[in-house]
Amino acid sequence: MEFHKIVLIKQLYSLPERLRRITSGRKVIKEIDGLRFIAIMPVMILHMNERFLRNTEIEFANPVEQSLLHSVVLSGGVGVFIFFVISGFILSLPFASHFLRGERKPGLAKYFVRRLTRLEPPYIFWMTIFLFGFIYIKDPGLTSGFRHYIASITYTHVFWYGEWSPINPPSWTLEVEVQFYILAPFLASAFFSISNTVKRRMTIAVVISVIILAQKFIGFYDVPYYLTILGHLHLFLIGFLLADIYLCEWSVQNKKSSNAWYDLLAVVSLYMLFFPTYRPIWMIVATVFLFTFFYSVFRGYYFNRFFTNRWVMFLGSMCYTIYLVHLPLAELVILFTKNIQVTNYYSINLFVQLLVYIPFALFFSIVGFALVERPFMDREWPKNLVAVLRRKFTNS
Repeated sequence: MEFHKIVLIKQLYSLPERLRRITSGRKVIKEIDGLRFIAIMPVMILHMNERFLRNTEIEFANPVEQSLLHSVVLSGGVGVFIFFVISGFILSLPFASHFLRGERKPGLAKYFVRRLTRLEPPYIFWMTIFLFGFIYIKDPGLTSGFRHYIASITYTHVFWYGEWSPINPPSWTLEVEVQFYILAPFLASAFFSISNTVKRRMTIAVVISVIILAQKFIGFYDVPYYLTILGHLHLFLIGFLLADIYLCEWSVQNKKSSNAWYDLLAVVSLYMLFFPTYRPIWMIVATVFLFTFFYSVFRGYYFNRFFTNRWVMFLGSMCYTIYLVHLPLAELVILFTKNIQVTNYYSINLFVQLLVYIPFALFFSIVGFALVERPFMDREWPKNLVAVLRRKFTNS
């Protein structure tokens, strides 16, 4: 019995290595996987909190709106902003490397095929599963449900319906991501072809400022524009700016020459992002502190150690699966936990809900990542599949 326990413990300990994310050949940037973790967690908490408050019958001792915790939880959408910055950073790197370092220029065909073969199969799989649940629970009618499904898997739901998909509401952000994927090569070429470093970074900063002003005065931050790239392009461009700094400074110098001042800056940045008391200038403040937070994670000591921890990186590396399944799982969990009551304090009861939900969602996501997402991380999987089918039909 003791031997089996030791084996199990060893298997669990080695999980991050055994299920390591399959990369496309480029060096893994540890901080980015860690940042994916900090992006997905507040989103999970936000959505579980919504399901809890919507379904509970607990009469709380104090109004939920007066709770400091509730205010912080409502800011969980910052996690989506972090995801957008990460996408801007990652997708701009190959193009920036070409212009700034003279590396081989990425081929557009391979770029788009890679996006399609990497992200679409897991997305179609999970959306198909959720379609059946949507039809069974919501009973919209087969035709209506299928229309929502087609619009969702083609990333056009917002264009057709002007709102997020009822099959899996968080998928609206994936539509924004796809719109950015299309624009990214052209935007990256436009910005990084500017050889002068100061002019290049100033140009990116000015464009970010113009976009924020357009959101304020033209209404790009209102629905339905909010659900498109128009409401979030500036966040991706923060990633461009960080990629510029990463390539020109951090990856060629010893970025570890950092100190606790950057950790303090990271704490301040998180505080400003999760305690928004400045709604009229929210996007300006969020933009500034998203940049300083990312900068601090790369340059700080303690924050850098946390975000490059193997378990934090592991959970962050499977954020795509977590993001796709976390809301339906919250809907499932609340069916069984909505009647649980521990005292009549909101914070304690939310903590109990999360204590059940988060481990369950992470366990389910690990399985889903291993079986559904990870196989498609191998860029050669289409060729391998064709080879297997060819051998099978040749031998039959």
